[in-house]
Amino acid sequence: MAHHAPDTDEESSGLLPQSTLWRVVILLMAAAVLAAATLLLWATGGLARADAGRGVEPGTEVRTKMYTLTPQKAEFVKDDAGLTALQVRAELTSNDTKPLQVSQLGRVIEVAFPSGAIDASALSLAYVRHPEGLVFEVQPGMREKVVMTWSLRKAEADDKQDEQEQSDNPLAGLEGESGDSEPFDLDELMKTPEDVAPLAEKEDEVTLTFSETEFSPGFTDQSKSWKATDDVAAEVTIPLGKG
Repeated sequence: MAHHAPDTDEESSGLLPQSTLWRVVILLMAAAVLAAATLLLWATGGLARADAGRGVEPGTEVRTKMYTLTPQKAEFVKDDAGLTALQVRAELTSNDTKPLQVSQLGRVIEVAFPSGAIDASALSLAYVRHPEGLVFEVQPGMREKVVMTWSLRKAEADDKQDEQEQSDNPLAGLEGESGDSEPFDLDELMKTPEDVAPLAEKEDEVTLTFSETEFSPGFTDQSKSWKATDDVAAEVTIPLGKG
């Protein structure tokens, strides 16, 4: 008995048509739909940086490899020189295995005011249980209630900041034109900074940005130390009191 070969046209069950042209048309349509969905997601904020979702409320614990810190409240106060400073009360634990330098902590926390008219500079730290004594090293594994105080200064113009960055660059001037630089002014350096009290009166909140941290060697100095990474652990905006 003769057997007939199966009819391939009838038994084809593929999802795509056999025609190459129609396959291309369908794939192009699918790509267009995917592109439109991606655009819609971006427009509604679905593709925003992960950092944008790191905002937390005051009183929320922020944990990095270097430290664990719970910011609670912030206010303007007068420092020992009678200048306006920012004071933040928090609970702090060092996650290091050795004493943690307060100066390192100051380099991984960014302070910003809405107006952009005030810059924070040096950070000092004291324990609530001993407010008169400054702390330079935080012992590991000990949870402490702390007072963190940043000295404040009037924000510099962009061109001034560029000049300062150039002067801080150890390689600046190696390519010539060194005679055009301004002479070092010791009197200017020692001059008492201008109080930012008039600017502080216009601020009603402060934002602290906590960078993720890593214990790694430097670019030129191969000894390891704590450094901020490009990632943000958390961002907290705290209403300001006027102390």
